[in-house]
Amino acid sequence: MVEEEQVSGAGWISDDSSFYGDEEEQGRQLSRNDNSNLAYFRSTRKSDLNAITAPLRAQLRSHAMSGLSSKEVAKPPTLDASSKPFNFILGRGAMEEERLSRLGKRKREPSPEPILFNPGQGSADAWQLGESVDDFVRRLPPLTTSVFTCPWIWAHNPHSDPHDGSTSHRADEFRSRGVDLLDHSLQNRQQIQAKNKHGPRAALTKALNQESKELQQRITDLAAECGILSGKWMLFPKLEEVTQVWKKVVAGIIDGRLGPTAKVALDEGKPGDRLICIYTKDFRDEDDVLRVLRELETMGLLGCGRSIYYKSDAYTYLDLYKQTAEEYGLQASLYSSYKMMAAGNLAKAKSSTSKRQSTLNNYF
Repeated sequence: MVEEEQVSGAGWISDDSSFYGDEEEQGRQLSRNDNSNLAYFRSTRKSDLNAITAPLRAQLRSHAMSGLSSKEVAKPPTLDASSKPFNFILGRGAMEEERLSRLGKRKREPSPEPILFNPGQGSADAWQLGESVDDFVRRLPPLTTSVFTCPWIWAHNPHSDPHDGSTSHRADEFRSRGVDLLDHSLQNRQQIQAKNKHGPRAALTKALNQESKELQQRITDLAAECGILSGKWMLFPKLEEVTQVWKKVVAGIIDGRLGPTAKVALDEGKPGDRLICIYTKDFRDEDDVLRVLRELETMGLLGCGRSIYYKSDAYTYLDLYKQTAEEYGLQASLYSSYKMMAAGNLAKAKSSTSKRQSTLNNYF
């Protein structure tokens, strides 16, 4: 074996060095000892984990050396409030509780599993909890299911709160009072036309437009009073596309990405497109209406260059479609995807510009 080379201590180890240091160092240490606060030292040792467990470790070592079994070892000393760090030995949970109690905070409880509620549970014409999208579409294929089986196929959002405080839906009351509003508006329009029969065309148009605007507001107020606030984006996929489009819509509904519910029209034995409605909770909430529209765009459900339209259920209850709505100076659809998306992008751009300008102002 090759003998290991010894490390030279020349220059930093001296044979004349004292273990206790020179006289000056010894004097400094003795002075510190005379000035030490033993009472303070003992008080801090009370919360020192090593100091707390030292008697127990010494006892265990003593019994181990004397050959006693573990059953003969005396119980560890009872710890008072000043020795709570010993909780670390008993478990991290107790130590965490102690830390949070000192901070005046409660321990964060794990988030509970979401409770799903499906309004269509048990209905043969609706998606069921635990049913996959593919199984649902195989059970009720929109392309071939007859309208005589059920009027619509439904999918409901199971993440919606069933106790959200919504106003009860008084559809019959809304329809009755709404028809009265329409009749009264027609009478107003006839009076406006008679009054401005020989006047400027612009004045007549302005007066009629004002009446239409007020009618729209009266219908909105009545809808809020009667709880008829839902509305829907309407898709019209071709027959060969309806199954795939419906699958995407159902997936978006049950995942909570879209609105509260959706429905698809069934086979009436006629050619042409099929209607799919994607609902939102409140047609007055333009932010939510736009949010659902953007989700539909993300899911690839907006046709290239083709606008889709949003209609309130209030207008549906009053049979306000394209031809009948024109009689009152109204449009059957409240929003179009093209206009709403453009307005949303403009507002987003303005907000971004405002934030950048604010940042620059703060910087300079």
